[in-house]
Amino acid sequence: MPMFAATLSSTVLSVAAVVRRQIVAFRNWREARESYAALCDMDERTLHDLGLTRSDLRDATAAGYFGDPTQVIAARASERQGRRSGLGTARQLSGPPLVPDVGAALSRTVPSM
Repeated sequence: MPMFAATLSSTVLSVAAVVRRQIVAFRNWREARESYAALCDMDERTLHDLGLTRSDLRDATAAGYFGDPTQVIAARASERQGRRSGLGTARQLSGPPLVPDVGAALSRTVPSM
């Protein structure tokens, strides 16, 4: 019987954790939608001050219904900010290259016969 109680309590805790994550995800989604709606209500001058345009707001809908449009908008604003301050071209990207360096993986020594 103690094994059953431990398994049951573990299952209940797991289900509670999943439900908690879903509630947090829904809350974040709702807040993102409210923020997006507030941006849509702004006039052109205010959007320009933020480094945004109406087309940026339209493009943000490409994130899908359950996506976060504010992430797309924030990326656009930071891109424009980088271009304004001259950092757009000098910025180094980090991360693995898209095309692997095959030549580096090959052995540089020629086997002798």
